[in-house]
Amino acid sequence: MSQENVEIVRRCSEFFRSRDFAYLAQVVDPDLVFDVSRNVFNPGVHRGLDGFRRFVDQIDEMWETFDLQVEEFVDGGDRVVTAVRIAGKGRGSGIDVNMHLLNVWTLRDGKVVRYEGGYRDRNEALEAAGLSE
Repeated sequence: MSQENVEIVRRCSEFFRSRDFAYLAQVVDPDLVFDVSRNVFNPGVHRGLDGFRRFVDQIDEMWETFDLQVEEFVDGGDRVVTAVRIAGKGRGSGIDVNMHLLNVWTLRDGKVVRYEGGYRDRNEALEAAGLSE
């Protein structure tokens, strides 16, 4: 199941390019907790696919351009850590942003049940996932 979880996370991570809500509906638990309270931009905790949609609306309102690329997957079985590069240009401000973040995905029975984004420290993200360096 572990490699399947990495593949689910990989496909979900491509969302900001594909906007494939149909795929997300297949692999996101209805009670998803989408925690981006650590984020500098658009912080918050969202619940379910509808909550995630509201988050996407916030992204679209705030950013003229937004791109997320996964640079690494750390397979922890039911938990997957992703190291990502986020780049974007603020709508209105025109400010370019380029940052590295780590995210912890928790899966159960082929569904994403929790996402914790915005870690800036690798060890902290790995520890949150129950993994160590």
